[in-house]
Amino acid sequence: MVHATFDDVGTREKDGMSAVVGYVAYRETWHKFNFRWRVTLAQLNMPYLHTSTYLHGFPLIGGDGMTDDDVHRILLPFTSAIREQLIDDGAFGVSVVTEWDGYEGLTDKEKKFIRPPDIHSFEMAISLAYRNMSNAFDVDNCMAIQMDESHDVPKLYKSYEVFKSKNPVVRNYLGAICFCDDKLHAPIQAADLLGNLLLKAWRSYKLDGSWPKAFRELAIPDGRPNVVQVVYDYSSLKNLAAKRMAETDRMAILE
Repeated sequence: MVHATFDDVGTREKDGMSAVVGYVAYRETWHKFNFRWRVTLAQLNMPYLHTSTYLHGFPLIGGDGMTDDDVHRILLPFTSAIREQLIDDGAFGVSVVTEWDGYEGLTDKEKKFIRPPDIHSFEMAISLAYRNMSNAFDVDNCMAIQMDESHDVPKLYKSYEVFKSKNPVVRNYLGAICFCDDKLHAPIQAADLLGNLLLKAWRSYKLDGSWPKAFRELAIPDGRPNVVQVVYDYSSLKNLAAKRMAETDRMAILE
């Protein structure tokens, strides 16, 4: 069984995008990761990790606020657990960003083939997970989706239900979806960490073209990406809409 665990990040108002990020691994890999994560939390006397809350409340002495190096240092026990227990054991990350301005620039007809950015990113994150693990799937080995609990649960479940029923490519290999409490589910905490660093990277890159250290070392160590990343801007959304219209398939995951 393959488990894909995701979190949604970004807002239209603050970031101009909606993203879905997380990690995909076999169940056995997740078991080993969960143990390492619990040990790390215990060593730091923490019940769980919520990255933004943890960073915001971390005590610093002197200086002018939290620096890029501070973020890297503070999160290192957790990013090390992800690299050593997930990535080094064959897992990979997924990151799908969809820009709101790009979506709003589509015609009404094109919007019939592209869902709003929050839903589009969710659908395409599932698609990326499937495409990068498709050789592993058969009738006895399917994929289960875990998603962080949020007020969007009804909307996301409806999207999953439609996506599965209308898309013959993934229909037979999507085995389940559940919505998890991030305080109780370590994989969701890992997805939340990746999402937090992605937001920092997005804002930093938009500002001055730089990538924060913690994001680089987690997602692009030694220049070798371990996160499958896709950004849907106006051009890529328009191209996808055109392909779907040509196929007369509103759920196609063609690239």
